[in-house]
Amino acid sequence: MPASNPNQANGEISLNDRWSYLNQYEKKYLKEAMKAYDKIIESKDDILKIANRYQLNCEDIERAKQYAFGRGVLQYQFIPDLRMAESWERMTLGEEIDSDEVLLKHEILESDLVINQGMNQLDAHKIAQNKYPWSIMITK
Repeated sequence: MPASNPNQANGEISLNDRWSYLNQYEKKYLKEAMKAYDKIIESKDDILKIANRYQLNCEDIERAKQYAFGRGVLQYQFIPDLRMAESWERMTLGEEIDSDEVLLKHEILESDLVINQGMNQLDAHKIAQNKYPWSIMITK
């Protein structure tokens, strides 16, 4: 989706505005991850590719993408994680590794709990982490 004015009726925020909660040092240190997140949000063909590859619903993939890399970033003040962006990119390219599917399912579950079921983000993350422990897998 193209960047737009944060005051627009469709609720979209500009790519620059979504990093407004980071201080200048975080922005400098996280610059590569921020660029990778922006590239993901600007991508138009990733949803269908990932949905087809994993036989998942496009709406679930879109919700997880927006939650983890798009609107959710500003709303929940997520710190951009280059490893997450690299995982998404691998899935888009068909070069995924085992932990990538775990991340995808983690984000689908967490975004469902928060967006569709009204759970707070921290509790939803704990539930998703227990079922799909992506961050533990990547540190082994």
